[in-house]
Amino acid sequence: MQQPTVVAVIDDLFFQAKVRTALQHLGLAVDLVSNGGRLQDRLQGGDAPALVIVDLTLHSDDATSLIRNLRAAEHGRSVPILAFGSHVAVEVQKQALQAGASQVVAKSAFAKRLPQLVRQFVPGGAEGDAAPAPPEEGRDEAC
Repeated sequence: MQQPTVVAVIDDLFFQAKVRTALQHLGLAVDLVSNGGRLQDRLQGGDAPALVIVDLTLHSDDATSLIRNLRAAEHGRSVPILAFGSHVAVEVQKQALQAGASQVVAKSAFAKRLPQLVRQFVPGGAEGDAAPAPPEEGRDEAC
């Protein structure tokens, strides 16, 4: 059986390493891309991922536009999008939800609860855990 793939759009090298390690520990394949152009190339070149993770503090792109463009593309309409960003950037979080993010969490909550957050959208993997229901309205209580 093929591992589910998670594509993460993160341009912070430290956080890329942290996310890669956590997702691989969950038994998931990981594709890290640093900008929206690479995300589009990745999505057009193969099977849809089980989840896309987007850092709302990208230096290389406007993350909200990236989410909007992903939702507008045929290959991105049904892919769940988990976004994370600064807990004080409430307006950016709202914009990400309006653009089509499935859920938005504060970066601190994302770092602390990454396995549980991913399991909401990608059940199974190496551990075979059942996924809990995502929070209402797409926002995590830590935002």
